[in-house]
Amino acid sequence: MPDPVGALAGLKVLDCTHVIAGAYCSMVLADLGADVVKIEPPAGESTRGMLGLRADAFRAFDHVNRNKRAIALDLSTEAGANVVRRLAETADVFVENYRPGALDRMGLGYDQLAAINPRLVYCSVSGFGLDGPYRGRGGFDLVTQAMSGIMSFVGEAGSEVPCSTAVPISDLNAGVFAAVGVLAALQSRNATGKGQHVETSLLESALAYTIWETGMYLSTGEVAKRNGARHRLAAPYEPLKTADGHIVVGVNSQRLWSRFCRAIEAPELADEAGFDSPSGRMKNRDALQVRLEGVLAREPGAYWLARLEAEGVPAGPLNDIAQAWDDPQIKARGLLGEAGGRRFVKTPIKLHDTPVRLTRGPAEVGQDTREVLAESGFASDEIEALIASGAAAVQREVPA
Repeated sequence: MPDPVGALAGLKVLDCTHVIAGAYCSMVLADLGADVVKIEPPAGESTRGMLGLRADAFRAFDHVNRNKRAIALDLSTEAGANVVRRLAETADVFVENYRPGALDRMGLGYDQLAAINPRLVYCSVSGFGLDGPYRGRGGFDLVTQAMSGIMSFVGEAGSEVPCSTAVPISDLNAGVFAAVGVLAALQSRNATGKGQHVETSLLESALAYTIWETGMYLSTGEVAKRNGARHRLAAPYEPLKTADGHIVVGVNSQRLWSRFCRAIEAPELADEAGFDSPSGRMKNRDALQVRLEGVLAREPGAYWLARLEAEGVPAGPLNDIAQAWDDPQIKARGLLGEAGGRRFVKTPIKLHDTPVRLTRGPAEVGQDTREVLAESGFASDEIEALIASGAAAVQREVPA
């Protein structure tokens, strides 16, 4: 059993997920102390095989499935599905991201498990939601970034080349929204004694993050276009080139504009016609960028960042991922954690009395099958019969 630590200690979560979104949801709950049991087929779920170009060092599965125990069940068999029903009798949360209707056909849908355990919070993460004309479609992050409109306004200004965010925001946002929904449903259960069905989708989770673009469209009818790294509502709010590379600055008020001009040793720009108002800077931002980069080219980025900080102007270096993890602020915040002899990005929630902890690395397929089933009341002969029949599986032994 996991150590009883964390804000969600004592919470039992069944993770019947694959790929990213649902697994990320349950990993957040695990990081917060829940006992999460990963249920996957005997062959393992698909992200175990997503190895990229460094199969010796990186496996996608590991980074959304740490802090969990793992059991292997063949849900296409009645015996395997029945194990899940028995586990659900004492579970608090069930997380799944099958296509809508798939688990219902196995007798593992919300209505079926809620009949067994009315206190169960059942969370469904899908590509497009449990109703609507796209209900039965499978959803991938790239597809929902495209359909949400995000790919129409990500990329360089004037470009017609489709561009995603690179980070799988549909997947990760859906996982976070699902975890928030689970916690809200648990709070409701504290008051009512009854669980409920929680759901979100990749498409809606992508759309939810288009707050400026959707807001502008609903208010003005304007459809967002590609704008590079420039902010849609303020200038200069973008990367600017210095003598040795780019820095980024965020100037979104007249007060900051005046401070910015002092910091870059060009106070005359503050009142120059065309640059002396927010609307003027937006209208003339190409000319503004030329002027500013002409000034910034005189010194390296570190020089300007020190001056901008002294004036209280939001600014920072343009880091690559290695430089980001070497940043003293990021180091000080302790976002990297270690489990199972490996390092991972921790869930970025600071609970000062019950902090996020990494207690174990990603489990192998079926690593905890016997342990979890025994804890749930299965007799040893039942467990061995399930394994012998193929309805359950245990971790394969690695030859010496």
